[in-house]
Amino acid sequence: MDNNSSFNKTKKIALSAILTSFGVVFLMLGSFIEVLDLTSAAFAGFAVVLAVIEIRGFYPYLIYLSISTLAVILTPNKLPALIFLCFCGFYPIFKAYIERFHNIVAWAVKISVFNILFAIAIFVIKNLFGIAESIFSFEVLIFFVANIAFLLYDIAMTKLILLYLIKIRKLLGLKNYFE
Repeated sequence: MDNNSSFNKTKKIALSAILTSFGVVFLMLGSFIEVLDLTSAAFAGFAVVLAVIEIRGFYPYLIYLSISTLAVILTPNKLPALIFLCFCGFYPIFKAYIERFHNIVAWAVKISVFNILFAIAIFVIKNLFGIAESIFSFEVLIFFVANIAFLLYDIAMTKLILLYLIKIRKLLGLKNYFE
């Protein structure tokens, strides 16, 4: 291994640590301010987005696992950590992979995966945590609202990625920095 390659690897590890701490800080914030639990998980997911864009390879997976592990251990309110672990953390990696396909196929797969995960979450909440059946009497409405929220989340993530690629990345001087 040449000296330049090891320096590049060091930069990737350093950025991974920064992104991991960024994600954990947002999840801690969501843990302390309960109305921010979904928002903090989404912002923590953007740390994984940056890893997918900038350092690729196995680093996004390591950042996802590191943030998830640290957040589950460190946060007093586990809900933001669980939202990140179950959806917002792996979704940027999944999105990057699935959007290589035709737009219609990508949307069909993304919506299908979201609905499967959401159905599992409702099943777990109903059956394992003993939540009363009456809370979920409007499951169709819940699924409809959740799908609208998911579509808005995906579109917002795409817009933020484009903003980062077109404006912010150039301002930070990161173009081809990690290659």
